[in-house]
Amino acid sequence: MLKENYIKIFEESFKKNWNKPALHDYISGHESTYEQMCLSIARHHILFKYMDISQGDRIALCGKNSSRWAVTYMAAITYGAVIVPILDEFTPNDITHIINHSESRLLFCDEEIFDRLNPKDLPSVKGVLALETRWALWQPEGGKFKRVIASINAHFKRLYPDGFAPDNVKYADRGNDQLAVISYTSGTTSLTKGVMISGNALAGNVLFGIDNYERILGKKLVATLCVLPLSHTYATAFNLLVQLASGARITMLGRIPSPNIVIKACKETKPTILCFVPLVMEKIYKVKIAPVIKKPLVSALLKTPVIGSLVYKAIGRKLYAELGGAAYDIIIGGAAFNPDIEAFFHKTGLPFTVGYGMTECAPLISYSYHKQFVPGSVGRPLPGLMEVRIDKETPDAPTGEIMVKGENVMLGYYKNEEATSAAFTGDGWMHTGDLGYMDADDNIFIKGRSKTMLLGSNGENIYPEVIESKLDNLPLVAECIVLQKGTRLIALVHPDYPTAEQMRLDKAKIPQIMNDNLKTLNSMLARYEQISSILISENPFPMTPKRTVKRYLVEKAFAERPSDFK
Repeated sequence: MLKENYIKIFEESFKKNWNKPALHDYISGHESTYEQMCLSIARHHILFKYMDISQGDRIALCGKNSSRWAVTYMAAITYGAVIVPILDEFTPNDITHIINHSESRLLFCDEEIFDRLNPKDLPSVKGVLALETRWALWQPEGGKFKRVIASINAHFKRLYPDGFAPDNVKYADRGNDQLAVISYTSGTTSLTKGVMISGNALAGNVLFGIDNYERILGKKLVATLCVLPLSHTYATAFNLLVQLASGARITMLGRIPSPNIVIKACKETKPTILCFVPLVMEKIYKVKIAPVIKKPLVSALLKTPVIGSLVYKAIGRKLYAELGGAAYDIIIGGAAFNPDIEAFFHKTGLPFTVGYGMTECAPLISYSYHKQFVPGSVGRPLPGLMEVRIDKETPDAPTGEIMVKGENVMLGYYKNEEATSAAFTGDGWMHTGDLGYMDADDNIFIKGRSKTMLLGSNGENIYPEVIESKLDNLPLVAECIVLQKGTRLIALVHPDYPTAEQMRLDKAKIPQIMNDNLKTLNSMLARYEQISSILISENPFPMTPKRTVKRYLVEKAFAERPSDFK
């Protein structure tokens, strides 16, 4: 257990950085200092107190990135409550299920999200507040939520008659061993996993993030541009928590991170750290770089040993300048990075590195500063924080499952003892489900995934079983499997031909029924789970004795004989 308390880290930082800029919304231009942020946090604490929220109670948060999102998150954890961040792209059914499964007592969300929910389906919730307007959107009959909201300013003046100063920043006394966050890896009601993240895991990520730059560079973080959803642990840790603990300024992009928008925002905000998923860098490559290097002259120069090296470096310098020209590090993580594009950026000298993590580690497992980063790897285990071992089936096997242990590892899955037990070995090592190996210098190389989980292009966790369970219930679907082809998700279906015959249905009409199924299915899925097409297999899929599809055999057949699926 770490000595530094996860709440006191922020308490000390906020006092020290009182007059510095803290949160900036790129679209509106609204900006607040650490003082103003602390004033807002204090008002949240008054709300929690008078709504009878105790330490350990859950508070749900669902909305797009904004300063208000960040304030709500920080208010909850500094009060000693447990924050439940929910991806705003989850379906209404999934959002409802997560709120209920977590037994959240308050809900903070965007108004358009609330409009799609039925508050009567949220029995544990005692009030709903709009993130941006801070309006009370709903309370149960006979509730006091709206009355408490209306009285906050009066309570504030009574509590702080001489104004709110740094000495008034006194947050909860809650141990690092206590639950701080429940992060849901999926919204499905049947396969929900609420990852229980302790204060210790938050502290581990934050302290490493701060120490990494102060130790290596003797510098503090100054600014960041947040382009990833803050409901993901990757963005929460390194676009929010590390930054606030070091007194940096956080700009919330609040828009889809297209190459032109990202570059424009970087030039204006000059971030000293950038956290991207591979898709962002791959789009920048395709839009900004690929058209240039395809020109005959540039292409020829790149193939020339000495001159080519100079051209690569010139491209790197130009791209670095377009990304603000101030970044100590550009961290890529959350999904697999295209190896060809990674190799290209390495030749340019761009100061990037690829890290490895998972929600269950809040999220960081391994990382190397860009000057020590080995291309193709995902860095080294965090020194003093995380241990990694490779569990091979045989000593001479080239790869094995990556197992982890350390300060950042989760407490378990909320209300799921079976899944928690399966996640850990008897001696406390956690299964990652990833296959890989380590070299002599402890650099980790990931070769594949032993789990069925897929990764979306922005690093979202996609669970094919979730989609398959929905597709199985649609007309004339006998068997199905969802797989990934590049960045697209495809469903392979063996139709229920016996039922079609009983219905005296013309076989030629089945493709149209599957097209209708596709529309129905996608209406039930989040954007990143959308299926691009349904392909029909005339033959049944190979099954296990338990009558489940042998996924690996179907995937192999599709890869070898794609024409069998139409």
